[in-house]
Amino acid sequence: MAKTVNLTSGNIRTLILQFTWPVFVSRIFSELYNITNSMIVGNYVSLKALSAVSACSWICNIFNYAFYGLGLGSGILVARYYGANDKENLKKSLDTSLVFALVGGLSLTLISELCLPVLMDVCNISSELYADAYSYLRVYLLGNTCVLTYQMCFFILRSLGDTKHQLYYSVIGSFINIGLGILFVRVLNLNVVGTSLATIISQFIMNVLALRLMFNYEGLDFSIKNINFEFSFVKRICALGIPAGIQNMLIAISSMLVQSYVNLFPNEVIAGIGVGEKVVNWGQLASVSVSAATVSLVAQNVGAQRYDRVRETIKESLSISTGLTIVVCVLLFILAPTLVGSFNDNVEVLAYGTQMVRLSIFGMIFINYSHIYNGACRGAGNVKSPMIIAIFGQVICKFLFVYIGLKIFYDVHILYFGSAFGYMMAGIFATIYFRKSRWTFENQLRL
Repeated sequence: MAKTVNLTSGNIRTLILQFTWPVFVSRIFSELYNITNSMIVGNYVSLKALSAVSACSWICNIFNYAFYGLGLGSGILVARYYGANDKENLKKSLDTSLVFALVGGLSLTLISELCLPVLMDVCNISSELYADAYSYLRVYLLGNTCVLTYQMCFFILRSLGDTKHQLYYSVIGSFINIGLGILFVRVLNLNVVGTSLATIISQFIMNVLALRLMFNYEGLDFSIKNINFEFSFVKRICALGIPAGIQNMLIAISSMLVQSYVNLFPNEVIAGIGVGEKVVNWGQLASVSVSAATVSLVAQNVGAQRYDRVRETIKESLSISTGLTIVVCVLLFILAPTLVGSFNDNVEVLAYGTQMVRLSIFGMIFINYSHIYNGACRGAGNVKSPMIIAIFGQVICKFLFVYIGLKIFYDVHILYFGSAFGYMMAGIFATIYFRKSRWTFENQLRL
């Protein structure tokens, strides 16, 4: 039976590392999970199919990012009550989170299906790619309920100090997704539909495993016969999670609008940039993983009023995350041609994808600061400021850079630099806010 972990005592650096490595490895498998569809269609179907999946990738991310925010809200609430040893409210927050995930997931699945034609039109998906992209998304979005539920479960587990089960389930889900994807596409010839079908089946299996764990978790007393659902806790979850969800959805919408410009270029450019973005995302592995530890440690120690440990957590998190991010970025810069080439062997796709990686990867060093500082603020209950910071940096600045840049100089390099510029500005804004704001001073977070 799994056990919770108290993060209000013990060596901070050791706790961060113990918390981070399973998240880091699970993120690797999550990214592998996310790129599986593109790799399968790029190698076993056609360049056109790869372009179609790349052209609509940000539509998938809009809903995934919203789910991330709601899961984060649940995790923060659970961590606070766990750190304060408030067992009654801990159970209420757990029960409410899981019921909310199931009901909310079904609602968002319906909404996503209804909004799909509009989103595809906004993305400027060409008539040549439209049929494949539409078929892929129709099936993919049916898995939204499972995605929201296991996001809730994983954030709750993280808030209790358990990151290993997320690792186990991510590994299982990745291998199932790869195996079924190859079966459906290579053997059964289901084209892009086969990859999206493999994805929702693997999501369902991960969801079942996560829910089964929640029912058997030591000390949680979770039972289907004794659910204590309270709407007031839904409001608290939304208050903590919706700003992060809005932030991430706006980032996805901004990226979708940028993608609408990408989709005006030839298929080789669409595929190359789509593949390049997936490789660049690996540059966030370290900062996202350490940020997960930061949120949970800060939330539990704020609940226990251990502000000395809160400040030490932020300092150690920033040091560990920056070092790991630099190493990962250097490796991705060197290995860019090999990684891009694993998706498709087209010479032009390889050239555009490699350029995308090498001209934008070091922007991840800046976004690293945003992840850690914003994670600390969220763990302490400030969810609005990180939202505003991310919107200015990764939404407004990135979109304006691309929009104005393409008006002046219509070249694919503007698209590469737009991503790096957005990452850079988000990191700068987050650092200025954390170092200078009155809120961080009054809440004893400032280093």
